[in-house]
Amino acid sequence: MPQWTNTPPASDSGPALRIVRTPTTAPLSGAITSPDLVGCPTHYYQHRTIPCEPPNCPACAEGIGWRWHGWVATVLPQSQEHVLFEFTATASEYFRRFRDTYGTLRGCIFVASRINNRPNARVTIRTKQHDPSKIQLPEAPDICKALAHIWGIPPMQATTEGIQKASPVIRIDRSTPITHPND
Repeated sequence: MPQWTNTPPASDSGPALRIVRTPTTAPLSGAITSPDLVGCPTHYYQHRTIPCEPPNCPACAEGIGWRWHGWVATVLPQSQEHVLFEFTATASEYFRRFRDTYGTLRGCIFVASRINNRPNARVTIRTKQHDPSKIQLPEAPDICKALAHIWGIPPMQATTEGIQKASPVIRIDRSTPITHPND
């Protein structure tokens, strides 16, 4: 029998975060809530972006090249929606400079735009510090957990095994069956 309520439980993980990219038609602005960027090698494989999973990566096995993508948790000013903003290694330079200057990305206000209206045009990003008296930032979500959800990877199968080229090396164990705690 369903247990009907008029309020969700406090432990609810909340809605899944949407991934947004720099649009071709207009700049995208946001306020970063995460303290740092998270990135990994990815493939565009079977019509979607997936993480590279060596040594048994199906995209690598088919000879499909990888690209590094990064994400930051961001609040969009118009809607106040919390999203993951995706960018390439080249565009990450703007965020890395901000982080190196201020010690964190949290509170970085940015405007991302393309140099022309093509979907693969280079992205430029302008950054500035936020004024805490004007903007109240929510807590940052766990970016790796959100990406694992989007990619269909049970979070308990993804473990950090170290750092390679300044990025965490994530191992995904798909051989372990996942059981629901109530099973």
